[in-house]
Amino acid sequence: MASVSVLFAINYIISKIGMHVFNPLTFAYLRVLAAAIILNSVLRERHAAPLEPGDGRRLFGFSILGVVINQTFFLAGLALTTAHAAAILITTIPIFALAAGIVLGRESPTVAKIGGIVLSAIGAVLVVGGEGLSGSPRALIGDLMIVTNSLSYALYLVFSKPAMARMSARRVIARMFAIASVVMLPIAAWPMLHEPWRAIPIGAWGSLAFVVAGPTVAAYLMNAWALKYAESSVVAAYTYLQPVFAVILAAIFLQEQIKPIALLAGAMIVAGVYVSGRPSSRGAAEIAE
Repeated sequence: MASVSVLFAINYIISKIGMHVFNPLTFAYLRVLAAAIILNSVLRERHAAPLEPGDGRRLFGFSILGVVINQTFFLAGLALTTAHAAAILITTIPIFALAAGIVLGRESPTVAKIGGIVLSAIGAVLVVGGEGLSGSPRALIGDLMIVTNSLSYALYLVFSKPAMARMSARRVIARMFAIASVVMLPIAAWPMLHEPWRAIPIGAWGSLAFVVAGPTVAAYLMNAWALKYAESSVVAAYTYLQPVFAVILAAIFLQEQIKPIALLAGAMIVAGVYVSGRPSSRGAAEIAE
């Protein structure tokens, strides 16, 4: 999981470098298309159980939330804002998932959970305000796109949980990327038609290849493997390493100026996630029983 966190952190840096050349929508589509080909051919799961009625519709919805909106808004937002701001805002995903669970009645609201949501929300507002309003409209739009990406991915996690418990995670992800490669084509068609393909240097292609092989395919496989041998709470805790690594790498390789308010906001978001995720004393007793 530490390796997964490093890969995701490096993803912010490599993707920004690649999108200095590629249009963000082109970069997003090529990432999804390549991952779909790899997951549905080289890493295709054999002898999978047949899908149940309604699974096709569910997989389509998961693909829209977890891949199409997620990848499009993440890479487009990352191209507009700083890498460290994006990494900090991504940590709001557990908070959005918790809030959605409460709204849907799958989570019981407690003082700790509501307090954690409020604390993380304040931290997210500070990031958006500090990086956007005091910076440039471009950064503000990028931050808001990252927040939208986080919300979309959180909803995907909430809605897909029952299906993941019944179907193979590898099969679900492979189908999601296959669907997304078709849905995203009209979105990315225009920028791809106007992409200066012959002028793209080998380094930009290398950054795309790394993003596909590392943060997309390898990270998913390692994450799935880790879930077999570790508690989900332990796996989730490693996500806190992502903004730490990303902030350090952004300062070194992108020469980004890290504002103190961004560090404060990041600490508030992580604290909010930690507080909201702690089991109550009663819940801990029930788990022990």
